[in-house]
Amino acid sequence: MAALFVLGALAFSLAILALRRSPALLVDALHSSMRRFIELAPRMIVGLLLAGFVGKLIPSELVAGLIGPETGLWGVLIASIVGGFVPSGPILAFPIVVVLLASGAGLPQVVAFITAWSLLAFHRLIIYELPIMGWTFCWQRIVASLPLPPIAGGITMGLMKIYYG
Repeated sequence: MAALFVLGALAFSLAILALRRSPALLVDALHSSMRRFIELAPRMIVGLLLAGFVGKLIPSELVAGLIGPETGLWGVLIASIVGGFVPSGPILAFPIVVVLLASGAGLPQVVAFITAWSLLAFHRLIIYELPIMGWTFCWQRIVASLPLPPIAGGITMGLMKIYYG
C-alpha cells in the first residue's frame, strides 16, 4: 500500500511539473499514459489469471519442498536454474513470483529466481542473442551472469539474518 502511495505522489508531482511547463504537455502525457494503460491492462489481466491458475495447479508442498525458506542455498540454486528457463516477459513472470511466495517459496529463493529470469533468459539467448550477437558474445555474457542469481539469493539470506536475527 505504501508503494502505491509513493507512486501516486510521484505521478502527481510529475503532472504538476508538466502542467507548469505547458498545459499541452500535460494533456499529451495523459493521452500517452492512457494509450499505455489500454495496451497493458489486457496483458496484466491475462497474466494475473495465468498466475492464479499456476498457483492452483502447482502444489504448495512441491514449491515449499524445492524452494522453501528452509531449503537454503540448495533452494537458491534450484530457483536460479528454473528462473533462467522461464520463457516469459514481466507480465507473466512477476505474477508467478507472487504465486511462488504465496505457495511457500522463500524470499532468497524468489530473489534468485527473478534475478535469473532477468539476467539469464535462455529463451532470449536462443531467439535474439545468438543470431544477432554470435557465440562469442553469448557465452561470455552467460558465464559472467551465471553466478549472479545465487549471489543475489545469498545476499538476501544474509540480509534476512541481519534483519530478522
